[in-house]
Order: sequence, then C-alpha cells, then structure tokens
Amino acid sequence: MSVLALALVAPLASAALTSPSDPPTPTPGDRVTDTSQLPSGWQKSGDRIVTYDGDGTGLHVLVADAADAYTWHTAATLSEPGVDTDQWIGQTCVTGSGDRAVVVYAPRQAVNDQQGFQQGAFAAVVDLADGTVTKLPELVSLAYFNPGCGDGEQAVLTRPEGEGTQLLTVDAQKGELVRQQTVAGQLTSAVPFGNEIAAARGDSLVSVDAKGATSTLARTDGTPFRLVPDAHSGLAYQVPAGKKVQVRRVTSAGSDKLLGSGALGALAVHGNGGRVFVTGKDAEDVVPALPKSWRTLDVPASAEVSTTGDLALTSVGNGTEAAGGRKAAADIAQSVGIDAVVPGSDTAFGFRVKPRAPKGNQGEEQSPALTDGIHTNSVTPGDDDPSTSTTDPDRACAVTRNDPKLQSLQPSTAQAEWATDLAVQGKLDVRRRSGWNGSDLPSYTPQGLFPSTPLKGGGRVPAQIMLGVLSQESNLLQASSRAAAGESSNFIQGGYYGNAGSVHTVNWAAADCGYGISQVTSGMAAADTTYTAEQQQAITVDYAANIAAGLQILQDKWNQLYDKGLLVNGGDPQYLENWWLALWAYNSGFNLPSSTDASAPWGLGWFNNPANGLYPADRKMFLSSGYDDARNPNLWSYPERVLGWAAYSQQKTDPATGATVRAFTVGDWPTGNAPDAQPPHDTFCKPTLNDCDITKPRKVEGSTQPEGPCQRDDFKCWWHQPVSWTDCTTTCGTEVLKYQATDPEPAVAAPHPAACASTLPANALIVDDVPNTVKFRVGAASPCAGEKNWTSRGTLTFTFGSAQQNGATVYPSKIDFHQLGAGFGGHFWLTHTRVPSYTDSVVIGTWTPDRKLGGRAEVMVHLPDHEANTPSATYRIDVGDGTVVEKTISQDTGGTNTWVSLGSYEFKGTPSVSLSSATADGTGDASIAWDALAFVPLKAEPTDTGTPSPSAQK
Repeated sequence: MSVLALALVAPLASAALTSPSDPPTPTPGDRVTDTSQLPSGWQKSGDRIVTYDGDGTGLHVLVADAADAYTWHTAATLSEPGVDTDQWIGQTCVTGSGDRAVVVYAPRQAVNDQQGFQQGAFAAVVDLADGTVTKLPELVSLAYFNPGCGDGEQAVLTRPEGEGTQLLTVDAQKGELVRQQTVAGQLTSAVPFGNEIAAARGDSLVSVDAKGATSTLARTDGTPFRLVPDAHSGLAYQVPAGKKVQVRRVTSAGSDKLLGSGALGALAVHGNGGRVFVTGKDAEDVVPALPKSWRTLDVPASAEVSTTGDLALTSVGNGTEAAGGRKAAADIAQSVGIDAVVPGSDTAFGFRVKPRAPKGNQGEEQSPALTDGIHTNSVTPGDDDPSTSTTDPDRACAVTRNDPKLQSLQPSTAQAEWATDLAVQGKLDVRRRSGWNGSDLPSYTPQGLFPSTPLKGGGRVPAQIMLGVLSQESNLLQASSRAAAGESSNFIQGGYYGNAGSVHTVNWAAADCGYGISQVTSGMAAADTTYTAEQQQAITVDYAANIAAGLQILQDKWNQLYDKGLLVNGGDPQYLENWWLALWAYNSGFNLPSSTDASAPWGLGWFNNPANGLYPADRKMFLSSGYDDARNPNLWSYPERVLGWAAYSQQKTDPATGATVRAFTVGDWPTGNAPDAQPPHDTFCKPTLNDCDITKPRKVEGSTQPEGPCQRDDFKCWWHQPVSWTDCTTTCGTEVLKYQATDPEPAVAAPHPAACASTLPANALIVDDVPNTVKFRVGAASPCAGEKNWTSRGTLTFTFGSAQQNGATVYPSKIDFHQLGAGFGGHFWLTHTRVPSYTDSVVIGTWTPDRKLGGRAEVMVHLPDHEANTPSATYRIDVGDGTVVEKTISQDTGGTNTWVSLGSYEFKGTPSVSLSSATADGTGDASIAWDALAFVPLKAEPTDTGTPSPSAQK
C-alpha cells in the first residue's frame, strides 16, 4: 500500500509514517526544538493553534502557543460517562479572543443514525488557558459546520427542529446559552454576524435577527458554505459552481462580491477574530485582490490555521481513526501525530503529542443535556447505606459483591489453561489496559502485580498441579456459575456472608473471603493489608491475575516447607506427586513450630492426612474409576483430589461436535497409569513422628471425629517430616504444556451477547439498571462500541430486606442478589422470588426517570435472554400523581432479549415503576430480573383495549 493510500485509510501525521527501509529519523516531540525556524518575534507573538483528535477516551482539545515555541498541551478531553465507543469525534471553533474554544463532540456511531447525527451531539465551551469546561444543556447537530464562531466571544450551534432549524447562541465568556430561536427551513453554516446570525438557506445567504426574522443578504448559484465574519462588517463565504468553487464576500448592507475562484477543493476560507485566511497552493493567484484583514496562505486548502496565520497544520491523527472499529485501550489516550508548516516558507515541523487531560478533568462529567439539570447518578451502587446500596458497606471481606465496576470475567477452560501454562513459565505478562472488564483499575500485567516466586531448590510448579488446584477450588470458575464463559458477574465465593449456606443468615464474623478461580483467601479480608486495593480488585476481576496470585501462594507454600526440610521423594518439583505436601499446606495451612515448646506438635494438619478416618480406606485414586467420583469428592483429601484432576482433567462439551472431552491437558505418567505413583493412605502416619498408628484405631470420647489412627485427643497428629514412597523417575507424572509463552490469550464468545442498541422509538426515555458511568467491557473489548445509540435518563434504586441478627441489622436479601454482564446494555440484576412473608429476602427495585412526564406514554421493560423466568413479575406503575397501576407479566422470553410493553398511561409528573421479588408463588426457584425500563411518549391514545386503566392505590 502506498503512503498516500495509507494516509487515506488512517490520516496519521507523516512524522509517524516511516518505512522499515527509511533511515532513522528523530522521534517528533511536542514542541519546536529548533526555534531558529520560527518566524521572527515569536517570543512575543499572540499566535495560537487549536486542534482536536479523538479516541476511545474522549475528544482531545489540543493547544499550542507561538510564545511557548508551540508546545502542545491538552486543554480538555471531552466524553460522556458510560458511553461505549471506540472513538469520540467532533469539531471546534475558536472565539475572537483566542481564549476559548466551542466544541461539538459525539461518539463515532452517532453518524450511523439520523437522530444521533442531527440531534445527538454534545456541546461545551473550553477555556484554553485553564482547561475549565462548561458543558451546555442542549444536544446539537454533528454537521461539519457546527459550531460556528464569530469575530467576538459568541458562537452559534444548530440542530434541525421539525421543518425548521433551531439556532442556539452561545456566550463563550459566560459559558451559557443566551438565545434560542427556531427558524423555518434548513439553515446551515450559521455564525454570529454583527448583532445577528448569518446562515445559508438554500441558494441564499440570510440574516436572522434577535426575534427570528430573516432577511436575504445575497442570492447565489449554489448553497453557500464555510462562512467567516471579517473585521469590517463583511462575511467571507464559498459557493460551489460546477467543478469550481467561488470565494465571495458580502457586507451587512447586502453588497456581494466575487473575489476569485479555483478548482473545487483547492481553496478554502478560514478565520478567527475578524481575520480571514484563504488557503490553497494557488490561492494568491486566483484570489489576487483581498479586502482588509484578509490573507492568502500557500498551504493545502484543508490545513488548519492558527489565530494569526503564522502556522498551519497539514495533518493530525493518531492512526486508529479509520481502523474499522478497532478499539483503543480503555482510558489510554492515543498519541497524536501532527504535521505543521510555516506559511510562506519551506519550514515544516513534526509533533508527537500524548493527550493528558488536566487534573480533575471536567470534560468527563455528565453533560446537563442528558439530565435536564438533574444528575442521573444521585444514587449509585456503592453508596454507604446498606439498605439501598447493592454493595455491602458493612462487609468483612475486602472487595464487595454487586458493584457493577467490579465484575469478574468468566474464563473459558482454554483461557484458564492458557493463563496457567504461561504463569508457571513466569510469562503471564499480558497487558491489561486500564479499565479492563469495566473496572477502574489502571493498566497492569498479572505477573507484574503478582510476580512468580522462584522455588527454593530450583525448578517450577508443573502446570497440571496448578490446573488441579483451580479445578478443585472453583471448577475453573472465576465468576459465579450463573455466568457463562465470556460473561461477567460477581466473583465466585464461598463464605463471603459467613452464612453457612443459609439465605437468611449474615454473620460477618464467620466470613471466609475466598475469591475467584484460585479462591484466594489470604490477604482478602477488609482489615488485611497484605495486598493493595489494586491487587485485591485485580484478584476479583481478572482470572489471570487471580491465577498469578494463587500460583504465588502455592510457591510460597513450597518454599515454606522446603525451609523446614519437608520434601517428597527427594524434592524434585518437576514431578507432580512431589507437590503433595505443598498442596496440603495450600488448602489447610502449615502450623509453625512453637518458639517456646520444642515438644509441641507442628506441621501439616490432620484434616488432609490420607490416613484420616474421614476418608474411606478402600478408596482408589480420585477419578481413576471414572467421573462418578466427582459426585462425592468428600471421599478424598485435598491433595488426592488435585492429583486426580491433574491426571484425568475436568470435562467439557466440545461446541463443534457436542462430544464430552477433557477440559485441559493432563500430565504424563511413564507407566501410563497415574495410580502407580499415589502414596499409600498410611504414608503420613507414623507413631514415632506424629502420634498416628493405623494399627490402633481410636475414637475420642465426646468427639464428632470418626474412629481413626490419630492417638491424640486434640487431633494434632501433624506431619512435619520429609517422606518418600516411590521412585519418581519411573512412576511419577510430569507436566505437559499446551501453550507456550508467546501464545496469545484464547478468544471466547459469550453465548448471551448483550443487546447494545435500542430498538425503541428515538424519543424513548430509557432508564437503565446501572448509571451511565458503568462501562460495559468484556476483558479489553467493548462489545457495544459502535452500536449503543442511547443514554440512560434516570436511576434504578433498590430497597433490601433486612433482619436483626447478633445485635445488628443485616441484609440477607443480598445473599441471593446477583448481577450479570448481559441483557440490555450489558448488565442486569436478579434474585429469586419468595413469598412476601420472607421479608428478609425481599428486594424491591424502582426505576425513576430524571424528568417529569406529561401526557400519554407507553411503559416498556427490557427482559434479558436468560436468568429471568418468573411467571409473576408484578410491576407497580406510579403515573406521577400518586396513582398506581399494577401490571403482572411473565419474564420468560424463551431465550431472547426483548422489550415487553406494560401498557400505556396518562402521566402527570415524575413517574416511577417498582418491581418486588415477593410473589405469591415464590419458592426461591424462579428468577426475577431488573434490566432497563423505558417511557415512550405517544402522540395519540392507542386503541389497544388490553391496556389497564389506572386505579387509585395510594
């Protein structure tokens, strides 16, 4: 591909377009380093150049001043919370003083939708000196001519309004809209002109006064465009004429003059503060006679010109703008390449600018255009009141459940094996970009956060040992079992609520804070400072980070035992069976020797000793008799189960054939028979070493422990000796790697893709189940980028059933409360229905829009394609004046994401819709979900006789 063609695909600054055969060139910087190339007097020049570039993090407004040797800085980065896009687009104009920019910006996908293009862009005023951002309360057109600046501090924004055009006048100095007018017809290229507004309408230039009355300034042979006011009551503009373009000037008195013409695309007019610049390589020849305050510049017609015309930008871009939807890393701004020239000379500069939003970037705050002045995130998950927060502010564990920004991505078995194989090789260095899986985490690598610990004595952990651990700890699940591979939900956890399996008990004092696929527990209590908050969140969100942390724990156990001389079969870590004692310690810990009593028991606890009477003495190796063993894993000790998984693997269904196959690669045994290397059950039972004697079965009176060989009343028959039971070179298993260090992370497609785009009418008022600040991500991917065509206009708040337990108010209703990364927009909530008498289990969710409604509107509720099947979902619709209507529907959609009507009603204020998990038929089996809800204004009363009529229920 030629450089020209590449530039058409991705208009990256040519400073970055180098061929491997090109000689090395200095890396462009963010300023002019050789100031001798600048025009004389640059130190005192007031020249300023303003440009912009967008990526997934926002639209960056970039500024450079001649007096600073054109050092670039980011005045602001504009975006909207919760909008999924791979690129923000827009345009700017600079006010007459050069101190402010008026900016129109929108997500890239807005251009794909007529409503979004015409009335879906945001607008803001940016102070170019201090970065203050004032977002304006109206949505506007994304057309190229929006915004239009005059020769002072005012600008005009436009948007179609029915059969007319609404003109919005902005006072940039005040940062506010000072006038709104609707004018008949389609007006384009509107700019302030004197005390009025000049715009194109059809084949005319018109002037619009303060009352909205129009008068004609000039008749033309085509539609005027690119209007620029000059300093002498004149207006520069262009008019297409066949294959040519005219440059013209009209005065406020109506005097219109042709100044010159050239090939279409070869000339352009630009301007700022009353100065007009005609650009084009032949501009000086084709526009020979210029009015005062006009200049021709021998630069490309498309160049962006500085405020005084001393610098022109010929190329601006980050190289990903036209990359076919390729998503830039979340919250990582893409470096921008800029090419510039000094008009009237051969001097050219190349810049490379890294956008950095000012501290406390106001550009990320939600636009008032979305809220009618009411902030939609007034109540969000994470608020401190546990009765309404979806999270658990009163928890004992470090990371809360039900925070939409801390969802765990469910890995496929291939991903779990990939992460394990790379981790044991010390190569799990995949880059997780900031915001990974919708979190607020900064960029990291799994083994950057949790480095692999060298084993004492050398060697490393075999992959199958770690895979066996993951299988036993979590069934290879990082997230709740409700989540399929590629889907996100709450982390899989055991005793988070300390409830011992009861959905009516919360006992924080008994909480077991095991997180994710490795069930990392150490360091995960709220009061534990072993890990940083970033590490704790990564353990929660990312299966790879969790595996890296789990591996680190296992390595630490090996080293701890190594220091005490507890080696197996000579201690070579390449053999799977030699990890027996480390597995034992991983699960139940290691009791250190007493510093005061040399005779006190120490070592590995009795629970996982294969000689323990908890396990049947005639058992064979776990899974060696078939997968039915997995129905009763309690018949084997922890190390036995792990070695069983390592030898036989978990199972999965092959999606291509439907056949049941191994979920991961198993180890290799020289005899082909893993049981050959298993230790006898009494291997760790020696009367002289740990008071264990299999020849003397013993039952401790009053104990719940079964009869067994431990001869101590306290069951501290703890093992603390090296042991050998086989020649590993002839019988023991060894690792088999499927993935090498250079292999990429396997891809996975979730079976329940989110419903990204709204199919409702454009005027629908959608209230999503999470705030706009929540980002839907699947790992680094943004599935809704380019598709999402809506913004949430309200809140969903919850009330949770409580109980008094142990002298405190707790919320058992949260135990069975869940989130899933699917449904509308990539998130919904669910629980299971119960009869109303179970008040401690009842959850009530209420959707409230951010504005009042007047007139008739249809209420639509979105139902997800899974985990919602109650036949008795009763919605209570408050029409705004206290009148409540109930509508009961089934949430079972047959496996599709769909909008369902709850009927149409006459609204008289701010409405709300509530849904309770309490149902007359609730048994804890049927799931009930809260996804998005919408109000769709209707023009006329429908004829649907099935619509329920309101009844007063106050």
